[in-house]
Amino acid sequence: MPKIVEKDDILGIQRVIYRLSAAEGISIYQLAERSGLHPTTLYAILKKRPSGTRRPVRRGTIRALAESLRYRATFDPIRKAVIFEESQEEPPKNDIEELLEGLRGVLKRSKRREFTEDMKERILGVVKVLSR
Repeated sequence: MPKIVEKDDILGIQRVIYRLSAAEGISIYQLAERSGLHPTTLYAILKKRPSGTRRPVRRGTIRALAESLRYRATFDPIRKAVIFEESQEEPPKNDIEELLEGLRGVLKRSKRREFTEDMKERILGVVKVLSR
């Protein structure tokens, strides 16, 4: 897919979300799940109306959206644009790598930095069951 260049205002970000959803052939809900964002975050962005006083969409949210689909988001402050380009990152080669990537995403979404011993044992138990 060619690079996507849109204004970094609310209307531009809304167009990016719709274009990514269409390009990947997934729903907005699936797009949110893949990117580790709560679905209501994307739906709230899509419902926003342009306003000079309204806070713009956070760059972290835009980056999470891009990275989840193997795009790289760059911000051009001169043109006031966001640019999504396909990254050169290799997609997962097999189901195991995809599973591990999903597990990393879930752990990242939980925003936990430390896990108790019980939590670690439960996570390892799930991985052991999967390895049988």
